[in-house]
Amino acid sequence: MNRTIACILTIVLIAGFTGCTGQGRSFVPSIPGYDASKKQTVVLDKDLLEISGMFWLANSTIAAINDEEGKVFLIDPEDGDYHVRKFGKKRDYEDIVQLDTFYFVLESNGNIHRVPINVKHVEEEYEFHRKKKIEFESLYIDPNNRLILLSKEQRESKKGVLAYSFDPITMQYSDTPVYTIRWKDIRNMLKNNNAEFKPSAAAIHPIKKTLFIVASIGKAMLETTLDGEVLAAWQLNPDQFPQPEGLTFAPNGDMYISNEGVDGKATILKFPYSGTKK
Repeated sequence: MNRTIACILTIVLIAGFTGCTGQGRSFVPSIPGYDASKKQTVVLDKDLLEISGMFWLANSTIAAINDEEGKVFLIDPEDGDYHVRKFGKKRDYEDIVQLDTFYFVLESNGNIHRVPINVKHVEEEYEFHRKKKIEFESLYIDPNNRLILLSKEQRESKKGVLAYSFDPITMQYSDTPVYTIRWKDIRNMLKNNNAEFKPSAAAIHPIKKTLFIVASIGKAMLETTLDGEVLAAWQLNPDQFPQPEGLTFAPNGDMYISNEGVDGKATILKFPYSGTKK
């Protein structure tokens, strides 16, 4: 990109974040249904410095995974208190969901670890079948109870973000992507032909029934249909989101985004939902 144009874009983006309040805006433009001025921040313990994935549980706690540790952290979203259950060896773990009586933990290479909720130190690992280099950081459950993995890096496709499925009954991955989110559509929505967007977390909005995807690299968030059509995009304020790696929703639509501790403190930011309740 031309250096002058790049500088202008940077200045415009900074102005967009700082022009609304003294502390700056969280999202540009604002996300409908979320008043970012009402956000709440919980600072996490140092054991969660590298929090890299979250999932809202039925008992109103958050299950989280910590990069490089085979542990599930069960966090109180109000004050950050937590307890831990260990399940496996040190790996590059990226995201977590719960389905029935199991946690499913995503490894960056696409492997999925099935961990019984009520049995300690037990896991089953299912290997992702693709030999070409694909890196994953995002896992969510679709309406058909399939686990969907979103690619962060992929050498086999230059078209966009790839989505693969994993069947938790047969323990089989889809042979090919179930959908693709096209770079062209992402960049058009972000109004930047050179925008980067490498997904670091994803979750379905419980009320809108659309998919929200956050990217630490690119500092942006997308809203898409469940088959990858881009509906909206927002830039993230890097001061509030130094390294957003986790995303989950409470049943009432409240949104939670976690940051790894770039500055020595990991956080969970809560954004209350005030949109239409269906």
